[in-house]
Amino acid sequence: MKCIQVKSSTIVKKEVNVLGVDLSYGLIDIEFDQDIYKYDSLGCPNYNCTDIPTNNQIDCTCDYTDMDECPKIRDSSCANQCNSTGVEGIELCNGEWTTIEFDKQYNYTSIGGKIQRFRVKADSFGCKGVFLKVTPLEGYGDTYIGSTPSLTYQRYSSEYKPQRIALFNICPSDNWDKTEHYSYTLSWTRDTYFINVVPQSQYFKFSLILHSNNVPNATVDTSNCQSATPDHICITTGEIINNVAEAYEPQYYSFQVDKSNFYYFNFPCMYQNVIYYMSNSTEKPTELDSFWQLSEDFDNYMVLYLEPSIIYITAIPTYSTNYTFSITTEGDRYRYSFYESNFMSTQAGAISLVNTARLDTSNSYYDGPTFDTSDPFTVLYPQTNINPLYPVPSFFFHSTKFDYLFIYDDIIKDSFNSFKPKSFQASVRLSSSVGKNDLVKVFDFETVLNSQIQFLSNIFDENDKPINIRVGFIEKEIECDNDKFQQVLELIEDTEKVLFNVSDIDELNNYRYGLDSLTISDAWIGCSNKAISLLQMETVTKNISIRSCQYSSSDPEYQTDPCCSPVQTYYKCCNPSIIPTEITQFVSVNQSLVGEQCSSEDCTSSVLSDYGSSLAGIDDCAVPSTEPTRLELTSITVLRDCKSKLMPPTTFCNSDSDCNGYGDGKCNLYSRTCLPNFDSIDFQYVKCVLSNLSPGTLFSLLESSTIVNDDVVTKVFNNHLKEDCIGHNDINERSTYTWGSRVAYSKEQCYSANGCLDGSCLTHHDTCLDSMFLYWDFRLVSHFNNCSNWGICPYLSCLDNGTYIDGNGILESCEDACVSMDFCGFCTNEDTKCHVVTELSNQTSCQNQNQICLLPNGEYDLSVTTESDCNSKGRCSVPCGYECSSILANNEDHYCAIIQVGMNSTNCDKLNDPLGTTEWSTEANVCILRSATDDQQCTSAGSGYIWMDCSSMIESECIGPDAQISLCSLKPIECQSEEECLAAAGTCSDEFYFNQVTTRNYNYPNGYGKCLFPHGRFSGFSCKPYSQQDSPNGCYPLTLEYLSKTSCEDDGGVWWIPARNQSTCTSQMGCKILESTETVNNLPFNYQFNEMDEVLCEGCMDSFNKWTNKFDWTPATWLPGVYKPIIWNTAKSFIPNDIESVFNYQLFYKSVTKAAKAQVADLFRSEAYCRMERLQSNLNSITCSCSGDGGSQCFTASTPLLGQTKPCSGVSSTFSFDYGKIQFTNDSISQSCQSLSISQISREIYTSAQKESLASNFVSYKKADKYGVKNDNDAIIGTLLGDGIMIKSQDGINEATVCLEISGENGSKYPILDFAIQIDDESTPTPIESKEIFTQMSNGTGNGKDEVLMLCSIITIERGNPIYFPINRIDKWEDESKQVFDSTSRALMYTLGALFSVVSIWGLFELCLIGRRQFFSSEKRNFQLTHLLIGVVTLFITIRAIYFFIMPSGNLSDSPIADYILVVLPTFIYFTAFNILLVLWYVIVFLVLKKNKSTENLSKRLFTIVFVINAFLYLLFVAIVLVFQYTKSDPTNDCGSRIVIPIESSTPQRVVSIVYAVIQALISLIMGAAFIYLGGRLFIVMRSTNIKVGSKSNHQRKVFTLTVACSIGFLLHCVFVLILVAGNVNSMIFSFIGLIITEIVPGFSILYCFEQRARNINTSSDNSPTNSGGSKNRNSTKLSTMISDSRQNSNNSNSNSPSEYSNNDFESPNNSSVNTPTSNDEQL
Repeated sequence: MKCIQVKSSTIVKKEVNVLGVDLSYGLIDIEFDQDIYKYDSLGCPNYNCTDIPTNNQIDCTCDYTDMDECPKIRDSSCANQCNSTGVEGIELCNGEWTTIEFDKQYNYTSIGGKIQRFRVKADSFGCKGVFLKVTPLEGYGDTYIGSTPSLTYQRYSSEYKPQRIALFNICPSDNWDKTEHYSYTLSWTRDTYFINVVPQSQYFKFSLILHSNNVPNATVDTSNCQSATPDHICITTGEIINNVAEAYEPQYYSFQVDKSNFYYFNFPCMYQNVIYYMSNSTEKPTELDSFWQLSEDFDNYMVLYLEPSIIYITAIPTYSTNYTFSITTEGDRYRYSFYESNFMSTQAGAISLVNTARLDTSNSYYDGPTFDTSDPFTVLYPQTNINPLYPVPSFFFHSTKFDYLFIYDDIIKDSFNSFKPKSFQASVRLSSSVGKNDLVKVFDFETVLNSQIQFLSNIFDENDKPINIRVGFIEKEIECDNDKFQQVLELIEDTEKVLFNVSDIDELNNYRYGLDSLTISDAWIGCSNKAISLLQMETVTKNISIRSCQYSSSDPEYQTDPCCSPVQTYYKCCNPSIIPTEITQFVSVNQSLVGEQCSSEDCTSSVLSDYGSSLAGIDDCAVPSTEPTRLELTSITVLRDCKSKLMPPTTFCNSDSDCNGYGDGKCNLYSRTCLPNFDSIDFQYVKCVLSNLSPGTLFSLLESSTIVNDDVVTKVFNNHLKEDCIGHNDINERSTYTWGSRVAYSKEQCYSANGCLDGSCLTHHDTCLDSMFLYWDFRLVSHFNNCSNWGICPYLSCLDNGTYIDGNGILESCEDACVSMDFCGFCTNEDTKCHVVTELSNQTSCQNQNQICLLPNGEYDLSVTTESDCNSKGRCSVPCGYECSSILANNEDHYCAIIQVGMNSTNCDKLNDPLGTTEWSTEANVCILRSATDDQQCTSAGSGYIWMDCSSMIESECIGPDAQISLCSLKPIECQSEEECLAAAGTCSDEFYFNQVTTRNYNYPNGYGKCLFPHGRFSGFSCKPYSQQDSPNGCYPLTLEYLSKTSCEDDGGVWWIPARNQSTCTSQMGCKILESTETVNNLPFNYQFNEMDEVLCEGCMDSFNKWTNKFDWTPATWLPGVYKPIIWNTAKSFIPNDIESVFNYQLFYKSVTKAAKAQVADLFRSEAYCRMERLQSNLNSITCSCSGDGGSQCFTASTPLLGQTKPCSGVSSTFSFDYGKIQFTNDSISQSCQSLSISQISREIYTSAQKESLASNFVSYKKADKYGVKNDNDAIIGTLLGDGIMIKSQDGINEATVCLEISGENGSKYPILDFAIQIDDESTPTPIESKEIFTQMSNGTGNGKDEVLMLCSIITIERGNPIYFPINRIDKWEDESKQVFDSTSRALMYTLGALFSVVSIWGLFELCLIGRRQFFSSEKRNFQLTHLLIGVVTLFITIRAIYFFIMPSGNLSDSPIADYILVVLPTFIYFTAFNILLVLWYVIVFLVLKKNKSTENLSKRLFTIVFVINAFLYLLFVAIVLVFQYTKSDPTNDCGSRIVIPIESSTPQRVVSIVYAVIQALISLIMGAAFIYLGGRLFIVMRSTNIKVGSKSNHQRKVFTLTVACSIGFLLHCVFVLILVAGNVNSMIFSFIGLIITEIVPGFSILYCFEQRARNINTSSDNSPTNSGGSKNRNSTKLSTMISDSRQNSNNSNSNSPSEYSNNDFESPNNSSVNTPTSNDEQL
């Protein structure tokens, strides 16, 4: 047959945060080529059932399975009785049960903790063993089975470790002879098996199956059994092993496996639990080196297939006990797979696989013999998604986080996570930490990676071959699968929807835990790892506050560190220590990886930044560990404190006036106590509770109200009424509860905890509660079912248990004894006991008495005749002390007692010779030697003769002659006067520990001293189990080991005696602490005392420790006689209790605690939302962008929920989150409570953006601040200093202190700190002008976060959804106007506008002159190109002037048309103006001066050149404008409102902008060079020309001016443009200088050189008479025209010299001669 093969074996590392606990796991997955199986077994040892009925035709066994016939009617010949009542008086045929059968599997569900009861009829005639298996499918419970329905006497599975399969093999050998082996169980039977399944969770689903088989009856031959070593006991197959062992005393066994076979190991538990270690190699296996370990509570079974070998077994009981076990080869196996859908679940499968494998590291083995101890190594149920969090791992069982955790459902199931066949899975906890505290590192991942799984041979392949191989593994990487991630996300969102509406704490925690467990799925981890890979993280060392053990158990410091040693917790606090710890923190986003792997790079980077920050802030979401306890303890304390309303104004009363305000105000003169009125007193109790509950709890209790008035109290009171049996004389005469263990032995050692009205009952801590006994419960003590049998007899002193002992010592019920009777006496009312005057036996004598002096407790004085005398007859409520006295009649002391073995009255009489020598004392059961009159005579009489002198003994040592026989006892010393009573008498509450009844310890006489030893000497127990008992002052022995103070102190103890005065009582101080819920089985929120002093006690952090009095003193009360008339009472009989509808304290307790837990639920719900909301939305976006389809669908506008809180009126509270907090005061809420939702608003959505334009930015717009805050004038008046919060509230908050972290500096620009509010759809936050604002540092040192500055303000929170931001701002912000430029820029722009305006006015003036000459002058001239030049320059300058006058207002900032018209177009006009001049010079230099033939039609050619050049320029302008305008960037903002995408130039626009700048620069460079060349040539030519007339120097000067101004201007313009565009310089000063040099100066130069006013003067001169040589004026003002218009004939141009040509005047249209040179310079 083929052996099982390993197909693959992998391990993956996963990290998860569950309930605020960071967990790191190594998850192992081994895939086989076939399925695996396991066996259950039934294998009883050999046993001969001798009582098998001989006649199998007549069934005489008792069958209690049929409800209709219980017990079943049997044959009349049956002699045995089938009783209807079982042990503990249980009625066997009452109640409901389900009858089941063998070999059938059942599924059942229990809801609400209801016990499921089953019965099955045993085999009547055979000798059969019984197999029972109860499998917990969802939830947990305990299973009991036995031949009685009493849980106390049944076999049971567990109570403290219910995470197990309940397996029982019930064998006939289990029925021990109790004279030989103690056992309290009633196990095997032929009658009826009673099965009880007791849920430990509100929801419990389980399967159940029964089998049976024949028990082998062959005699076992043990003669040949040879033990492996002398220390071992040999075991034979089928042998019954019975033994006895002391606690933790190992006993060793060896078993020889002779042949290969299946072996059944049967380890039942008949008394106390025993742990078994087994090995096939180690002779004395222990927990560290055993191969198999069987340590379930209580029964353990295993089936193994063994080859010949020796099996070594070590048995170690946890307590002293008898035990039994066996190994056999004769039995039945029941094979099952782990995929049986009807009867298997994730939980059941995981528990079934417990103890099937172990982890083998290089140093040691790690196993999990029980689910409770399966940590750090845990075998898991194999699933497609490995989930180490369900069933809830044992790590949580031992954590305070589990106090509020009751998980009954696996949220990762069904289609998403299913059983993985042919697989074996396990988890290894690598580390854990609560936040950054309690850091516990168990393994390095590399250590586990290099380890192996070793199978323990108790699971099998499909061929029944045991799996005993070792398997190593390789690391596996998990990929991010967006589709699977969406499935997980859908589950998370569905769970969150349910979570929002859940208020029950258990249900909420079920969903909360399930929510966190989803984050360890492959899909979440894979995508989380993907996201983290895109972050840049760094490891830094920070001081972290850690509360955990820093030492190994072998370190010497371990025993002295309270964080390590349980013993030290009684002496020191485990306070957090600041320890340098390496932590990994987010630094930045890896942009290169994001660009490579994700879409929408900017959006993804923004989300990743938030995600990285969220990882560090997750711990801030956690609810403080003490907060749930504080909330519940507060409510419990109110319930306890208001119990004072149940107590009368005084402990004792003497008249009705003493009872004013209590009940009906009536004093019971018999008991001297105030009579109760249940409704009145209970009503006051409810009113007290409602008036003192915290508003939050009250809000939940009253269902959304905190108003308390009589109507509300009445409603609550009526809602908690229940019928009960009540008495008439005390408020506590009603149903009560007692807290105790069902284990009978506990009643002999544990303090009584009786008379509790509800679960808030205060008890006295004792060692029994420290896990010494199992099955503690809060048991109802009620007389409801037989109420009429309880009551009082007016004239008899019945006992508290409802019985009466008559004068002859006969016990009968009080009801029967209290027959109708007449008597003389006084009764307070018809329902009280009466003072009965026995001396006055008839009505006549009674009436003659008239008055009586009533004393307490039925006593009276008939001799008193006046009221004053009666008052003086009083007594003190308690004695004024105690003295040691003899217990003999009349307190006889000083006698000789004969204390000898066997001494009795008969033997004492034999010694009475002569007569009177001895006397037998019946009251003391002692023989007295009367002939001895002193100590010497007594002791000399012989052995066992002891002189008794009780009066010489002190109160605390009043015993003798020894601890077993005491002839002395304490006698009260009555107070002799009222003064003595009030001054000295009283009771200290330490009396509880010196009373036999309350301590239930009869080893100590009442009031006897106790020898105390310190607490905590025994790990896990306050005192030594079974040997010591606890008290506030220390531990004392259960037995009377120390008879005196001397013997106690000699042994290192402290002698403790009762306090008899107030100072001694109240001076005893101690550290009162809450009992641990992990180690103490008690009612919630009870206390105990430890050994700390005051400094240590109150120095414990995060604790509820209190340095306080250990005991309270109650002063005594003087009870005077009361003078009352005596009457004859007729027909007085038994007064029964009544059944009435009264207030039920336990129902009310449950309502209050449920309301308190609703507050806790709110906290946990807020924590869950805070943690998940901050991660899931970000991770979803990242996964979609980097592993999904990408695009805008990945990024939606979101406001991550930080959490929820419920502030209440009259209560201060704080809601904290990772970047701030909100503090509510008592006055924050006007009335009741409000539910608030707090969400995060990122300031990134207020990022300012600068609009791009085509124009060169020589004008510097004032850049808006990044997170600017605007006013109504659209002016920036401040900036956001950090993220904000949205507070959703229905009614608003009166005031609360909001603190938010801020970043950046608060400089002089915005000097005032403030908060801003944004309401509804307002586009920008508005300052609130807070008058109460301050800063503080956040707390950061404890958890690794750095301290950060927070801005705080007291704010009135608006109703609705207001958003608050921290800001800084200017003063008088409302009046601030929008300023797009700073003052310097505005001044320079206006200056530029003025300069351009001056030049523009000059140009317009020149144009006016040209117009006048052209249209109004008598001498008209043709239009000249110079006229066009002046016009274009003027147009350019004018537009610039307009631009710089409009620009400072900011009206042009958003207008592209204005950009084109006022900035771009003038630049081209600028080029037009100067290229006209260049063309003129070009024609002069290259055509005219060189006498080129092409000068024919020169004007036409000139205009053509100008037109072509400018046509090209303006076509280029149009093209640039069109391309830039219609290739705008239309950025798609995939991010929603997460970030603002700035408006940027598109790629074509950027190209056009560059081309535009380059063209500008190139044209400027060419024109600058042209001006240098042409102007230089023209200047040189003019210098070399011999001008006969005119001013040659004037021509040269203007040519030089134009050349210098224009060449420098255009060269600098080239540089200017390149610097503006390439250098991105936005300096107005730079632009101011550049514009003057490159635009104003060249324009001014043109207007200057072509100034028209001089031309008009010259024209006038030409019309006046002149001489032949020309006048001086003409020569000085006129330069000859160089170029004519288009009508000029150029035929003579080729014959003219350069000088001549340069002086020709082409302005005369028909002039063909060479004119005399003039000074006309307009053609320069």
